[in-house]
Amino acid sequence: MKKIATPLKMAFLFAALAGNMYAVNVQAQSKHKKAGTHHSKNSLDWQGAYSNGLVKLNLFADNSYLYQNGNIFNSGKVIWGANKNIITLSETQEKYRVIEGKLKNEFNGTEFVKSGDHAVEVAPGGQAKINSRLLGGRWMLIELRGKAISKSDKMNKEPFLAFKETDGTFYGHSGCNGFSGSIKKMDDFKIEFGPAMQTMMACLGMMDIENQFTEALRTADNYTVNNGVLSLNKARMAPLARFKFVAGAE
Repeated sequence: MKKIATPLKMAFLFAALAGNMYAVNVQAQSKHKKAGTHHSKNSLDWQGAYSNGLVKLNLFADNSYLYQNGNIFNSGKVIWGANKNIITLSETQEKYRVIEGKLKNEFNGTEFVKSGDHAVEVAPGGQAKINSRLLGGRWMLIELRGKAISKSDKMNKEPFLAFKETDGTFYGHSGCNGFSGSIKKMDDFKIEFGPAMQTMMACLGMMDIENQFTEALRTADNYTVNNGVLSLNKARMAPLARFKFVAGAE
């Protein structure tokens, strides 16, 4: 004997089918919405230089930043919030909402207006313009890859690094050989040394220091200056080399 579905059973069956179809449709819409989510990080041109008239804040493509308030500088990592619309500066823990052409401090509402991109300043002749913080003296080498460097009788000269504003060049001494070259790129945070020419002396017991010094110049891509100490860095790793400033040294 055949069983005949009653109108009540049919109603339950259609309701169940409709519920399943609705759930599948909602799930598909949710996935589509998630895939197409727009936020400040992926939809705004957030990289660049910002200022509130007193403080300058530079945001870079590698999620690093440079903060300048008068003669006070600090740099660190930009940390994006879960919604990708708010950033936190790693060193100061200040939070900013990223808006089109602006940054807004989440604590006090101060707005930083975007003033441009990070165009590298170039001096006449095509060399990069030397940042004024690096001029006025010599930078004496005090550390290589975390190891302190002290003056030694094996050195022909105390190792140092210096910069010339007039032609965008650098020069110095490794303790064994002198060297010089041109700066290819420089802004308030990033740096790229061009190939260096150097003398060709061989110095017993000094070649390791010279090799590490020249390698630091070759691979450094950013720098910081704090309390009279220059650090040459590669990405966010520990400093490759550190130098102490000596004013007016020739």
